[in-house]
Order: sequence, then C-alpha cells, then structure tokens
Amino acid sequence: MPLANRSVRVMASRYRQLGSRLQRHVMWLGFLAWSTCAVQAAEQNTTTSVNPMQDTPPVVMVSLDGFRHDYAGLYSTPNLDRLAAQGLAAEGLIPVFPSKTFPNHYSIVTGLYPGNHGIIGNSFYDRDRKASYSIGNRDSVENGSWYGGTPLWVAVEQAGGIAASFFWVGSEADVQGVRPTHYRLYNGRVPNAKRVDQALTWLRSPPEERPNFITLYFSSVDSIGHGYGPQSPEVATAVTDIDKQIGRLMAGLSDLPFATHLVIVSDHGMQQMDKSKEIYLNDFMSLDGLLVKEGGPVTFFYERDLDARKQLAKELRAIDNITVHEAATWPKEFRLAPGPRTPDIIVTVDAPYTFLLRPPSQRYPSPAGNHGFIPSETPSMRGILYAMGPQITAGSVAPPLENIHIYPLVMRLLNLPIREPIDGRLDVLEPYLKSQLISSSTTK
Repeated sequence: MPLANRSVRVMASRYRQLGSRLQRHVMWLGFLAWSTCAVQAAEQNTTTSVNPMQDTPPVVMVSLDGFRHDYAGLYSTPNLDRLAAQGLAAEGLIPVFPSKTFPNHYSIVTGLYPGNHGIIGNSFYDRDRKASYSIGNRDSVENGSWYGGTPLWVAVEQAGGIAASFFWVGSEADVQGVRPTHYRLYNGRVPNAKRVDQALTWLRSPPEERPNFITLYFSSVDSIGHGYGPQSPEVATAVTDIDKQIGRLMAGLSDLPFATHLVIVSDHGMQQMDKSKEIYLNDFMSLDGLLVKEGGPVTFFYERDLDARKQLAKELRAIDNITVHEAATWPKEFRLAPGPRTPDIIVTVDAPYTFLLRPPSQRYPSPAGNHGFIPSETPSMRGILYAMGPQITAGSVAPPLENIHIYPLVMRLLNLPIREPIDGRLDVLEPYLKSQLISSSTTK
C-alpha cells in the first residue's frame, strides 16, 4: 500500500477515535450539569420549605424541678415576680399522684393522669412485659413504647412544625415513633446557663428552621431541696440562682424580633422530713420474694396471688403510721384503673413520715426534703405556674389548679387542635387568655 494512502487511513482512524472520545466527554459534561442542577433544585426546595407553624409565636416551656409554690414569697425572685406582673401566676400547681418527677412531667406535656399515660411513678413494674421501668434505666427511659398520650413535641412535629428539647421526661424516647427535631440525652452536669443559651440559639434560627416549641429543664432546686430541706439557706441560694437564669432567658426573648410565649412550671413542691419518723419494712417482715417499687412517701407492691396478697395486706396493716390501700378501696385521687402496671397494694404515709424497705446507708442517707405524698393532703407538694406572652392577660392570678390543664393551654397558644381525649380542660385557664389569635410577627 502506498505510504500516502496508509497515512490517510491512520489519520482517519485517529480522528474517529478522537471524535468518539469527544462525544463521550460531552455526554459526561451534560450528565454532570444535569446532576448539579438537580442537587441545587433539591437544596433550594429544602431550604425554602415552609413551616406551617412559623407564623405562630413559639412557646418556651421551662420546668423548675421541685420549686415549691411559696418559694417566690420566701426567697428573692425578682424575675419571677416581674413575670407574674406581666402575665399569669397561679397560686399553686397541684401535682398528680404520686407527686414524683416522672409522672408529673409527663402529665404536664400530655394532659393525662398517670393511669392514662402509663408513667405511674419514677419506677414501676409491667406484668405484661415482665419488666420494670426506672428513671435510672436508659433502655426504658428511651423506649417510646412505655409512653402513652401525645406529648406536646409530638403534636408539633406531627403538625409539620419543629420541636426542640433541652431535657424533659419522655423527650429522649420515640413516642409514637416521633422525637423532637432537636433533643438532648439527659446530663445533669450541663450548666443551667448553657441550657438557656441553647434555647436562645434555636430561636435565632431562620424562620423555616426555628423551633415552634422548646422545653427546658432545671433540676438544681430539687436536688438542693432533697439534700438540705426546703427552708435551708442552700435552697435560698439555689432559688436565687435559677431566678437569674430565668432573667437571662426573659431578656433573650425580649431581644428577639418576634413574639414568644414563656410558660414556667414545676412538677411538685418539697416537704421537710424528720429522720425520727422513718419506718423500715424489714423491721416487720422478710423482704424475700417481695416485688416492690418506689418507696418513701409512696410504695408500690405487686402480688398477683390472691391469698399471698391478703396476707401481705394484713401484715402491712399491723404497722403503725402507714396507710394500706388496695385497688377496691383506694382514693379516687390515685386515678389508677386495673392494668398491667397498676400495683396490687399501695402504701402511703402522712408527712413527715417516710416508709423504706430498710435503713438508709451512709452512702445514700435519708433526704432532708422529699416529695411523693398525696397532693390533696399535703399542701407542700404544690408547685408553680407562670405564663407570659401576647395571648396572656397581664396581671392575671389563677387559683390552685391541676397540672393536667397546662396541656390544653399550650396547644391553644400553638393554635393546634387536640385530636384525642385528654383529662385536662381548656376552660380552666382560658379566662386568662386574650381572645384574638396572635402572629409571631406581632410587634412587641
């Protein structure tokens, strides 16, 4: 073959290869361009999605664990006093029975009595599960199947809104398969100031990312109350310190360019205890074979065998200064229907008595202050309720009320419907609300 012809054919072959490569390159560039446009469109769709609740003023709910109804009168609380003048203050918040931390926090956010939401104590037994729930057991605390009702953060998330929680009973669990968009696993060592800072940071988010409902929880007043008693100098200091954090929160909310509602509650009060009035069960009977939960002001006994239960009740009734309740006769205030978690026998004592399985150890001494007593018989169990915001009538004072009525109040502030039966009623706190609906863009 002539050299010239061979050269032409080689060059033609190379051009065809080059053309094929260029074609593939152009196709690849086209795919990249399409992919980039698709990603940008998806990001734009995400960032511009409308939160259907973003025009409703956010609600910040704060729990001051163990803050007794009269602490604001006994100790210096200028910020709570200012909040009361600018909004609503109740003369006392009546806890559900038992007046313990977990059942009351969960009643506040569900509007249900413990017998209806399932968290009947800080610890209890479930016969169907053959398992115990305890505040110290992370597996049970974070397992949503233990919790009934529709907590406020679940209602918000189901409505398409955004909820955030810096601690609250149940907020770590997937209740109805839902958790708050933002939540924290409980860690009592987190400084109170950091909790306030985080709440304000959440609220400074862009409107489409801003939480509509936030919970904050502070345990310091309760812890000090247990350790030193409710009328100690240490509690006075703890109350003053937490009031300062409330002041920081109020100042931060005031600086926001939109309106908010602030609701402050406590789960229970605190009773001064008397070590000379401690009763130890092991002084009267063997503890072998007993299934017992709680202890102190209230104790749960589980015994399915009828004869054994009758004998246990008889032996318990022989002990002075305790009251033995069986299902057929216990007070309506207990509000516990038959069920897998309902105890067979409940023992209560009148304050300042306490009923323990055995004497406390040096490592875990008896508390100087305690709670868990029957609320109707123990005024020191009452907590607090304050609320302020564009829908709250300033200077309002409500008589003592049950904490189950807070749920319908907050749902009203959030403009959300209540879609299932609850125990709380809106008419209890509705008289202290302004009639018109308020937008978050309302000028403050």
